[in-house]
Amino acid sequence: MFLVVLGLLLSGCFGAETPPNEATRPATTDSPVRSTQPTRRPTTTVVRTTSTTVLTPDTAPITPDTASATSVAEAPDIDLQAPPVVAREVPPETTVPAFSFVSPWADFTTSSDAGTRVELGCAPGTDAASLDGFLSTRLGPLLGEDYQHVYALWLLQDTFVDHTGLATRLDEGAFIHNAALEQTGACFALVHGGSIYGPKSFEPGTGERRLNRWFWPMGGELTPTGLQVFWVEMVKDAYEPGPGDGLGWHPETTWLATYDPVSLKRFSFEPAPNPGVAPIYGYAVATDDSYTYLFGNSFEQNLVREGGYDAGPHSGTRMYLARVTRLDLRVAPEYRTADGWSADPAAAVAISSRYWVENPMQPRYLDGVWISATKVDGYWGEHLAIDVAHDPWGPWVNVSKDRVHPRGRDPLMNTYHAHVLPWRDAAGNLLVTISQNARNMAADAFPVPSRYRPSVFALRWVTPPARPEPTTTTTTTTTSTTAAPTTSSPPQTTTPVPDSTGSVPTPSTAAPTTAPTTPPSTTAAAPTTSTATTTPTTVAAAGTTTGPPPGPSSSGPSTSMPSSG
Repeated sequence: MFLVVLGLLLSGCFGAETPPNEATRPATTDSPVRSTQPTRRPTTTVVRTTSTTVLTPDTAPITPDTASATSVAEAPDIDLQAPPVVAREVPPETTVPAFSFVSPWADFTTSSDAGTRVELGCAPGTDAASLDGFLSTRLGPLLGEDYQHVYALWLLQDTFVDHTGLATRLDEGAFIHNAALEQTGACFALVHGGSIYGPKSFEPGTGERRLNRWFWPMGGELTPTGLQVFWVEMVKDAYEPGPGDGLGWHPETTWLATYDPVSLKRFSFEPAPNPGVAPIYGYAVATDDSYTYLFGNSFEQNLVREGGYDAGPHSGTRMYLARVTRLDLRVAPEYRTADGWSADPAAAVAISSRYWVENPMQPRYLDGVWISATKVDGYWGEHLAIDVAHDPWGPWVNVSKDRVHPRGRDPLMNTYHAHVLPWRDAAGNLLVTISQNARNMAADAFPVPSRYRPSVFALRWVTPPARPEPTTTTTTTTTSTTAAPTTSSPPQTTTPVPDSTGSVPTPSTAAPTTAPTTPPSTTAAAPTTSTATTTPTTVAAAGTTTGPPPGPSSSGPSTSMPSSG
């Protein structure tokens, strides 16, 4: 989808004009071999520069917000003269250029099992400032993109590419419904289907019909079977929603694809074990030491289908949860219920219900903590919420809720889809990416492609408050001592009630703990699956850190492909 965000607490613009030299770029004769086993994260240099995009504390008091508690939702006020979402037009069908050309990036372009692969160069590091500066510029043929999903790979939704080097506008490039970015250390490569003369989506699904039926990436995980990704099949509606009522398409079916993690060759594309979309189980995916969890959301953004904007809270405000045996995404999941787990999806209850239009939580299990970034109400909202929990079903405790601004506080733009990266920076900070776009894409992003590129920023690492003490029962028997026959009074039971308010800890002002640099094994024996239906009491397992994909040290200068716009 199109629309993107926020700039970076630590930002900076890094050069993108110099092609990779032989010392920094991989050989282009063959597809570089990428290890499927994460290794030690490369040393990074945090570059602190003046940012044009900031995350600021809201001027209003920040009210503690427990995500797992259902509260009364209120519709955000919207300006119908400048609504949060305006119809996102897409250029006409891409055709082969009417002229012959040699791509400026021909030396860095190869054919692969997945289609066309183009090396884009390297960011100075994998910290927020380095990645934000890198992604804010044109990267070789990559003009603009959004809805970044990051696991062992970056998968993008609607993407514009231009291999001629002549396009200065988004609509002068080729439009594809999805694309991939390989990351090796701090270096990136673009992968899409087709050729440089006729780019196509990385994943065509069961048969893409451009602007009519297409496939967008959801959550994914690197498993012993391969890189597995949930995809949602999208269908265009026959009308465009009015101002404030969202976007004219909806999800229809959920699919599961499996790829070779090195070549990205597709092994299979089949209906997901639960192929429904109400909700989409696999909207986000995360794994702890025992299970792989499939978070569910309806991803419904055409509000006309639910009675219009005013008819909220909408279905996208509810998050659900399912689980499967660790890293075994092909099995039927069991679903989180009010008191445990069930094989019946109809028994599932929401683990979080809040806001008016969207509650698009993107949870991740990182260093032994469940943590989630949520763009409050998606396109319609203005805040970013960070929530933490001991267990994926909650209670989720809100630890920050800040106003988020697009790059340069551009009033023509808005933000959406906040996503936690699967590693922390050298200082231990949380890294968050967020999408951004112009409110009116055709008028304001097509001529200015930089408005349609994601940002990266850093936030202080936080942990959940201590678990409540378990409930205990004390029985006391009192015996009479009068001359009358001895009798016993009824047992007196006292049940201490733990604090259920989920108090929010005050963010520490101390320097954050440095993130571990030893990543976990990517394979593990499947745990024994419990069949109990009562809520298990688990203690957070040892922390798990997944570093950026291994590669050359990222502490050197920025190296990128030549840019034409």
